[in-house]
Amino acid sequence: MRVALRIEVGTVRGLREGVPNLMRLFSEFQVRASFFFPLGRDLSGRRPFHTWRERSALGLPALAYGTFLPGPDLAPESLRLLRLARDNGHDVGLFGMSPVRWATRLAHAEAPWVERQYARMIETYASVGDGRAIGLATPDWQVHPALLAALESSRFSYTSFGRGKYPYLPQLQGQRSAVPEIPTTLPSVDEMLRQPGVSPDNVHEYLYAESRTVLPAGHVFSASAEHEGLARLPLMEKLLVMWKGQEGALRALGDMLSEIDTATLPHHQVGWGTVAGRDGHVAMQSVQVPT
Repeated sequence: MRVALRIEVGTVRGLREGVPNLMRLFSEFQVRASFFFPLGRDLSGRRPFHTWRERSALGLPALAYGTFLPGPDLAPESLRLLRLARDNGHDVGLFGMSPVRWATRLAHAEAPWVERQYARMIETYASVGDGRAIGLATPDWQVHPALLAALESSRFSYTSFGRGKYPYLPQLQGQRSAVPEIPTTLPSVDEMLRQPGVSPDNVHEYLYAESRTVLPAGHVFSASAEHEGLARLPLMEKLLVMWKGQEGALRALGDMLSEIDTATLPHHQVGWGTVAGRDGHVAMQSVQVPT
């Protein structure tokens, strides 16, 4: 049983409080994780129902971000923490521009919008980037053919935009990518908590049971700085205790990639599907296609 930790950051509070909390916890347990940072603005107020439901995690001011108040620019703090996470031995990557915009618009946007967003992200990162390849994840597991096309000229070493069972080379609407996709394999805590019989007191046991299913490259668990880095930090610690029971059981996505022969990765279609406990559709690993 091997589990890679995928940490996504989507808001001001996640950056300022959640990320430092998680980095301290991971340092205590001496584990590496993959942190994905956004380079746009916190527009949480433009998803009022979602933000109201998550107000205990995001904070009440988030309801006004992008509506009654300007959306705070996440890039400066994201880039500072990205460098800090890397200096502390973690795997790092980007989480698009505005997480709210990417979550709600990316999959259905016109190609030029995706291309502009991608170009702005690369330009922003290039101002401090050192040229090393990093990962790219997307909010709410969304993707677009134009994003796959843009990756062909990038320095991204892998993506993590969908759900699936093992790493592969993605193809969406005829557009192929040579950048390996490392999908999330395990349910999120939020998804598990919507299942019968699962409660905050036992959700770690259910997740541990899910992770015992053997997969070719191991599992990927997605956590958020806003939840697992704040109110659910004790739960995250319980999971680390359970998963750390085996030598080398916890790792970053970059570690998983280093053990893969990318020349032999299969090509798979990217489809759209639903996940138990989650609203809406997410990108999913689908049928294998000829190389």
